Amino acid sequence: MHEIRAGRTTFAFRPDAEPVLRIQPGETVRFETSPEPVERLFAAGDKWMDALDIAAINAVTGPVYIEGAAPGDAITVEILDVQPGDWGWNAFIPGFGLIDGHLPAPMLRRIPIRDGRVIISERISLPVEPMIGCLGLAPAIGETSTLQPPYPWAGNYDLLEVKPGNTILFPVQVPGGLFSLGDLHAGMGRAEATFVSIECPGTATVRLGLRKGMTLPTPRIEAPDRVYTIGLCNDLDFHIARVQAVALMFDYLTKERGLSAEDAHVVISACVDLDFGGPTAAIVLASVPLAVLG
Repeated sequence: MHEIRAGRTTFAFRPDAEPVLRIQPGETVRFETSPEPVERLFAAGDKWMDALDIAAINAVTGPVYIEGAAPGDAITVEILDVQPGDWGWNAFIPGFGLIDGHLPAPMLRRIPIRDGRVIISERISLPVEPMIGCLGLAPAIGETSTLQPPYPWAGNYDLLEVKPGNTILFPVQVPGGLFSLGDLHAGMGRAEATFVSIECPGTATVRLGLRKGMTLPTPRIEAPDRVYTIGLCNDLDFHIARVQAVALMFDYLTKERGLSAEDAHVVISACVDLDFGGPTAAIVLASVPLAVLG
């Protein structure tokens, strides 16, 4: 297994980034994520808002070059393990999140993580449910932010389904793909209503694979029991994202699973679920239980 330490971090996915590691498809990499961006805020004490730079808060570690990957292929990211450190953090930033205006002042809180639980207070603790918020590949040109918006090849998706046991696939834009990840969470409500979860430094271990000739319009998630297609709209139009997610599910059922158009329509009607992702764009997941497909 390869390992990349937290010092190899950046705040953008870039096609000209120098790889920190080159691997063959099927190899495993353990990524360490950096606490430094938020430690700077804690070090500033009561002046933490003055030290805050939103564009430099969501660090990712990488990138990794996957040999043989080329545009027109898909990189598979099998999530083997996510291990939070012994603390996480949460914040209220005025002007940020869906309950803006409900707190009297900005808040930055360090949150202990121990014995498999997130310790919110003496009264409240929650089981650790780790996942990866931001990950993906380099764009063909320009830069893709680690904060917002997400694109088909990379971004800050904040999807609960990007967790151990599942695999997420990305469309390759440049030779080698140039994969990075970061923004680990010890716990998050679906669609991250406050725009901040229980953020945490830690490690994520993934197996990076390659599917030659697989063209994907957006990422796809494969779980042991379900497949998820993803609709994205950076104009925050959930109807557009919903239409795309369902259209991609229809294509999956007919083109890859061999269903007739009529049978695909009935399956979508009967058992395809739609869920929100986000919050940095309108993200909709359409999922089908694999058991119904035989």
